[in-house]
Amino acid sequence: MLEHYFNKINLDITSSSHGLGSIIDAYISEFPKLDQAKVALIGYGEDCNSIREHLYRLSKFNNTANNIVDLGNIKTHDEEHENQSALYLIIEELKNLGITSVFIGKELNQGFALYRGVKGSKNQMQVSCISSKIPVSENQLFSKIHEDDYENTCKINSLAYQNHFVSPEELATIKSKNHSIIRLGNLKKNIEESELYMRNSNLILLDINAIQHADAPAKEGVYPSGLSSEEACQIAKYAGISDYNSCFGIFGYVQHLDERELTAALCAQIIWYFIDGFYSRMNDKPESHQDFIKYRCDFSYNDTPILFIKSKRSSRWWMKIEHPAEPNNTNLTLTIPCSYEDYQIAADGETPERYLNALQSLK
Repeated sequence: MLEHYFNKINLDITSSSHGLGSIIDAYISEFPKLDQAKVALIGYGEDCNSIREHLYRLSKFNNTANNIVDLGNIKTHDEEHENQSALYLIIEELKNLGITSVFIGKELNQGFALYRGVKGSKNQMQVSCISSKIPVSENQLFSKIHEDDYENTCKINSLAYQNHFVSPEELATIKSKNHSIIRLGNLKKNIEESELYMRNSNLILLDINAIQHADAPAKEGVYPSGLSSEEACQIAKYAGISDYNSCFGIFGYVQHLDERELTAALCAQIIWYFIDGFYSRMNDKPESHQDFIKYRCDFSYNDTPILFIKSKRSSRWWMKIEHPAEPNNTNLTLTIPCSYEDYQIAADGETPERYLNALQSLK
């Protein structure tokens, strides 16, 4: 069914037996078989081939033969809405087959098709977007999601935005929706904080304008500040580890600006680290197992106690938040990722900011 959406990969890559290309089933002659596939690469436009060249040469993973497929580049049409519809159907079909998609896209707005494909019949979902800007203006990604999400069930995390690119109106709009936003400077102080936002995200989008120009020059515009290459790869690994994530998109690469292929090489590394994270998943969700240690923090005043749980599998933390109107209704209890620092704050008798922010979404 999916084959007619794709062009064959017009690329001659000789990969060593140790290279990732040696274990990828790519659409060079025949369309890949999907019965054993766990990760599917999808490209949009011939620029993707430069990234593929570098990706295929990176080291392979053990015990992943026939698990990674490269479906090729999507056939494009003159009408953009046709391209978006095709992409939506592809992502939805792969998700239904239990295959995680890695999409190499052109522009961040294509993330809306990924959102529709991942959402399907979900009542709730979470999207994390790593970009130097907050795309909330008319016809941009977040505004499109807001129009589609009329029941306000989609949670958006906007990471690594830079204040000089974001207007007060855009900030006010995103804050009014109770979404999470983290400035670049705050994120760089503690890059591990990004894992908390990746952990529950069903869809994760990375615009390479979030990466500083010195590390990723081949994009539209000049961005002196941004994430380092190492930080971008670390975020990608956190994205891969997320048990909820079924689609990862990387956007903004412009091949003709990549004189020495530095940006293509970095994009390849970002994808490699996402896949590395994917193969490190532990099915470590509070609803999936009972291997947790529970900690209850009571306060001297009449506020509701906070229940923290720590996974024995990964040492990661969550907090459980009761609905203020119906504290005994466990169906309304919210379980969110948190850090050991949040537990320490609560153990000292203070209320963690993350708890207060989450409580706002329940009211």
